[in-house]
Amino acid sequence: MRNTSKRVGFLASSAGVLAIIATGIVLAAGTAAASTSVHAVAYRLTATLTPDQVVPAAQAPAGAMGSFHGVLIMSGVGATRAATLAGCKVVVPPKRSGLPYRINCGGGAVGTVPGAPGQWRLIWRLSVSHLSGPATGAFIHLAAPGQSAAPSFKLCSPCLPVSHGVMALSSTHAATLSTTQEYVDVATAKNPNGEIRGQIMRTLAGFAIGR
Repeated sequence: MRNTSKRVGFLASSAGVLAIIATGIVLAAGTAAASTSVHAVAYRLTATLTPDQVVPAAQAPAGAMGSFHGVLIMSGVGATRAATLAGCKVVVPPKRSGLPYRINCGGGAVGTVPGAPGQWRLIWRLSVSHLSGPATGAFIHLAAPGQSAAPSFKLCSPCLPVSHGVMALSSTHAATLSTTQEYVDVATAKNPNGEIRGQIMRTLAGFAIGR
């Protein structure tokens, strides 16, 4: 008899797989009656922010720019492996110390695992330069290139030239970030609706499926 309980690791980045993972997120957060669940998932999120992507156009100094890097990961079985697949460094605590594993995704973006079982986290880092003034806020919006939308997730407010953090997310919010077109923008006093903006590029790093 074929063993259907064995977990299988996958690496993929196609749109079809993203749809499968979105379904798996719901299964993982569902009731105990669900027979299959996604145990560990990691996405790498990146964006290059420039003034010419802002809608409507913003008056910004020459050279204004920014970069966003994030890792969207679920705590639980296989979380440390998923973090490794996403390009993060996993720091193992001393034996019997009781300390959690730490995930360092570069640039000061640091988180810990495991969190609460099934807890999604966005570990992120944002850097900006040559703005018209201090960054008053940075947000993730759900919209395609050339379109605008109200903020859905706040990264920081106000923001430093280099900011980083860890955001706890519900499975619904994680499903949104893993399947929807979205962008990051940074506001200033001169441009409160956004001075620089970048569309988020998403890469599936790895996942494990089991019963």
